[in-house]
Amino acid sequence: MSEEKIYLDIKDLEVVYSQAKKTVRAVNRVSLKLVKGKTLGLVGETGAGKTTIAKSIMRILPNPQAKVLGGQIFLDGEDLLEKSEDDMYDIRGTKVAMVFQDPMTALNPLMTVGDQILEVLMLHNDYNYKEGLKKAGEMLETVGIPAERCAEYPHQFSGGMKQRVVIAMALACNPELLLADEPTTALDVTIQAQVLDLIKELKESYNTSMILITHDLGVVAETCDDVAVIYAGKIVESGSKEDVFDHTAHPYTLGLFGSLPSVAVGEKRLHPIGGMPPDPTNLPPGCAFWPRCPYATEECKEEIKFTNLSPGHFCRCIHSDKAHKALRRKE
Repeated sequence: MSEEKIYLDIKDLEVVYSQAKKTVRAVNRVSLKLVKGKTLGLVGETGAGKTTIAKSIMRILPNPQAKVLGGQIFLDGEDLLEKSEDDMYDIRGTKVAMVFQDPMTALNPLMTVGDQILEVLMLHNDYNYKEGLKKAGEMLETVGIPAERCAEYPHQFSGGMKQRVVIAMALACNPELLLADEPTTALDVTIQAQVLDLIKELKESYNTSMILITHDLGVVAETCDDVAVIYAGKIVESGSKEDVFDHTAHPYTLGLFGSLPSVAVGEKRLHPIGGMPPDPTNLPPGCAFWPRCPYATEECKEEIKFTNLSPGHFCRCIHSDKAHKALRRKE
């Protein structure tokens, strides 16, 4: 691990939203590391803070509703939060790019897909129109779309094809870090698999580091090297995919696995997590998961620190042994 280069290093990131005289604590002192060339899966329920972390990296948080209260985001050794907007203009697209959840909101319905890819290319390169359009066609072919479809508009593409176009736009300037925000949520299962295979293939071809934001643990199992589980704006468990999947330590992570359909003989029911996620404007004290946790005690209402369970495997829970025993019983 000491020889692996840390390309993205987020330290104590804290982001809040101002909403109707209330403050939403969207990201609460989150720290993450991403090794160069690896894929990190950021997992959690809707509203946990996953997309806010990605938008913080891109520096595209809505203004003035969102505010970064503290922390640092080091990309290749440079703190993005200290960069000027002009600097970020150059960084977006070349060093870091984002694939958004819904391709329809990411594509301009009034422009051809070729011109939209061309626009990205010409922001960061000295192409003339003819050279840029040729490169746009090559990017479409990279994602499995014939170059001649450059002249078509988004409405002429299926959902899966639109997402391929968005991926082509994101990779047009060969970014070193790709942020994929639920890239398959709006697609049917067959197309999901095709898009995920495409992302994996392109990531390896370009040696791109990636953060994959998802609530689907099956997608994480197929795509990621490392996993960070987030709940109510805090990382509650992180480690290698093998550690988190095979040695699950946090009750919330265990609950996510319990919510998945099983093909095991005799397994007839899902085991959803009880209760609802907490109100982000009024988070419970201590571990935010304690109101829903089957192992909660009074100690859980105090601030819980990360425990290093094994090299690289961290958990924010004082009852991780109980969760792990429950996992063993299920097996």
